[in-house]
Amino acid sequence: MKRFRSTTRRGAARLARTRARARARTRTQALVLALALALATALLAGTTAPAYAEDVVAPATAPPVRTITYNVCGAHTCQTDLDLPAWTAELRDQTLAWDTDALMLQELCFGQWAALRDALPGYSGVWTSTTTDPDCARWSTTGDTRFGLGVFVKAPAVERYVANLTVPANEEARSVLCARGPIDGRTTLACTTHLAQYIKPDNGSSQVMAHIDTWAAGIPVILGTDLNAGTEPAYDPALNPIRTGLPGTGRFVEADENDTDFFTEDCLTSGATSCHSGEPTVASGRKFDHVFLSARDFHTVRADAFEPESPGAKPLSDHKLLRAAARLGSGVDTDLTGDRRPDLLAVKDDGDLRLYPGTGDGTLGSRRTIGTGGWAGAVVSHRGDWTGDGHPDVLARIGDDLWVYPNTGDGELGPRIAMGGRPTGWSGLTPLAAGDVDGDGLPDVLVRSGTGLWLHRGGEPKAGLPTFAPRAALRIGYEEWAGYDVLTPGDVDGDRKADVWARSRATGEIAQYPSRGTQYLGTTPTVLGAAGTATVADRRLLLSAGDVDGDKAPDLWSTRTAGTADDLEFLPGTPIGFGPAVTVGTGGWQWIDSLG
Repeated sequence: MKRFRSTTRRGAARLARTRARARARTRTQALVLALALALATALLAGTTAPAYAEDVVAPATAPPVRTITYNVCGAHTCQTDLDLPAWTAELRDQTLAWDTDALMLQELCFGQWAALRDALPGYSGVWTSTTTDPDCARWSTTGDTRFGLGVFVKAPAVERYVANLTVPANEEARSVLCARGPIDGRTTLACTTHLAQYIKPDNGSSQVMAHIDTWAAGIPVILGTDLNAGTEPAYDPALNPIRTGLPGTGRFVEADENDTDFFTEDCLTSGATSCHSGEPTVASGRKFDHVFLSARDFHTVRADAFEPESPGAKPLSDHKLLRAAARLGSGVDTDLTGDRRPDLLAVKDDGDLRLYPGTGDGTLGSRRTIGTGGWAGAVVSHRGDWTGDGHPDVLARIGDDLWVYPNTGDGELGPRIAMGGRPTGWSGLTPLAAGDVDGDGLPDVLVRSGTGLWLHRGGEPKAGLPTFAPRAALRIGYEEWAGYDVLTPGDVDGDRKADVWARSRATGEIAQYPSRGTQYLGTTPTVLGAAGTATVADRRLLLSAGDVDGDKAPDLWSTRTAGTADDLEFLPGTPIGFGPAVTVGTGGWQWIDSLG
C-alpha cells in the first residue's frame, strides 16, 4: 500500500542527521556573527545586547499542556523489532515521562492500540480503522489486522468523532479522528489524521479542517498529524488550510516553528522570530509530522523531534516522535474574569483601580474595585499572560516603577512582581502590554517615549516570574510617536503578530500600523478614522481591548466630553474604521485618569 514513507536504513538516517547538524552549525555560526555585530552596536549605543539561546524543550521546564504525535509504523518494513509487550512499555514510558495530555498516533494497528489502552490507566482512548494490513497480525493474538489511527487523552472519559475523507478510486482510505474531553481544565478537541499526496489539491487538509471546524465549534483544538507535506523542513502550501483555520477553530499556530536551528535561510536573514520550518521528523530530512494548536487558545508553543529508541537499536519507526508543549489561556488575552470576554480597567483620580467586566456586546457589567489607593497616575494595561499560569495579567507603571500584578483568574490581583526583575527607570514613559508583537508566542511591551516607540520583547516566565527577553529594547517607531497615543488592538490582520493603532494627539486621526516583528513599523499606515475622529478635547481617553463584540473587528472604548461630565462610549470596529458610537456609561468618567 502506498504510504509515502521515507527509508528506514540506518545509513540514510545517519546521513540525514549529519546534514541537519551541519546546517544547524552553519546557521548558528551566522547567528553568532550577527549577534557579535549587534553587541558591538549595542555597546556603542550604551545598551545591553542579547545572548543567543538554543531552543530547548525539556520535560522539567516545558509549558504544561503536553502532546505527542507519532507515526508508529505498525506495518511493513519499518516495523520495530520489539515484541508487543516491549513496544507497549516503550510508548507507555515515553507518554508518562512527557506527562502527556494528548497522544496522537498514526499507522497504528489495532493490537497496538488495545495494548496501549490497557497500559495507560487514567487515559481514555478512541480508535478508527482505515484499512486492513496483514502485517498487523503480529500485534494480535486473534489475528486482527485492522490498521488506522488512535488518540489518547489524559481524562476519565472522552467523546469520539470520526469522518472518512474523499480519496481517488483505488487509493488507500484516509480519515480524521478526534477525542473531545478535558485538557488542563478546558474541554478540548484532540485530533489526528494521516494525509496523502494523492488527495488533491492539498493532501486532504481542507477536508480535515471542514470536519474539525464543525466538531470544535469554538473550543480549543490540538491537531497532531502526519501530513506527508513538504520535501524539506520548510513551508508547504498544502498546510495553508490548517494554518488559516475556519470560524469554528480560528487560525492555528504550529509547534516548533520558533526553533532557530532549523530556520530557512530566508527566515534567518530577515530576522524573523518564527518560521514555517522545524526539525525534520523522518530519516530523509523531511518534516512530515506536525502539531497545530488553535492560536486563540494556546500560547508559548514549543516542540522538538525525539528518537525514543536506544542507541544502536533498530528505530521504533521511520519517523521521530514529535513532542509539543504549550500554555492554555482563556482564549482572550484581555479577559481578566475568565468568561472569555474582554474587560476594561480604569484608574480613578483618588488612586483606586476599577475593573469593569465586559458583557460581549460593548456594554459593561457592574464595576468593582480591585486596587484600593496607590494607583494614582498609574499607566495600566492587560494583554497577555506574564506569569505562565494561563491568565492575562495587569502591567502597571506606577511612578518610576513597572510591575506585573498576577491575575487570579477571576479579576482579583495577587501580590505585585517586579517586571523583569528590574522595575525602576520608567518615569515619564508609557509602557503598555501589547500582546505578541514579534510573533514568538510571548507577550511584549510597547513603550512610548520622547525618542519614539520601543519594543521590549517578553521572555519565558521563570518559576512564575515575568521576564524580558535577554536583549536590548528595539526602537520600532521614530520620534513622531511621542505625539501619538498608542493603542493595542491585538492581531488585526491574522499574521499572529499584534498590530498597533495610533491616535494623533494633534489631529485626532486614528491609524493602523501592521506589526513587522522586530523591524520598524511602516510609514504608510491604514487610516481608520480621519482627522477629527478622536480629538483629545472630545475623546480624552481611548482603549482597544481587541474584538469586544465578537464580529472579528477590534473595537474602541472612549470617554466623551458631555458638558461638565464625561460619558463612556463604545465605538464598534468595522473592516474600514468604526461604526456609530454607543453610550455605555453615563457621567462620572471625568474622574477617570486612564483606561487599561
